[in-house]
Amino acid sequence: MTERLIFKGDEIVGIAERVAQRLGTTPSEAVIGLLREAEVRPAAPAAPLTPAQTSDYDALRRLTKATAPHRRPGATSNHSDLYAEDGLAA
Repeated sequence: MTERLIFKGDEIVGIAERVAQRLGTTPSEAVIGLLREAEVRPAAPAAPLTPAQTSDYDALRRLTKATAPHRRPGATSNHSDLYAEDGLAA
């Protein structure tokens, strides 16, 4: 079964139609082509951290490791209770 991804809004529809017209194809094919290009494109490298950011990050990692053993069972949630079986908000 093919699932549908529905885009709503004048802006996205307009962009898809303009790109499709320029490429001589349908809006769906234009979006598919652009998504395929984006899928294989490497992600932009993250900016290196400054020494202050590195220090803060390291401190947070140490704090997380030190507090993890004291976590109470059931104190965390994956928020699945907020969603129905189909993934929509419950």
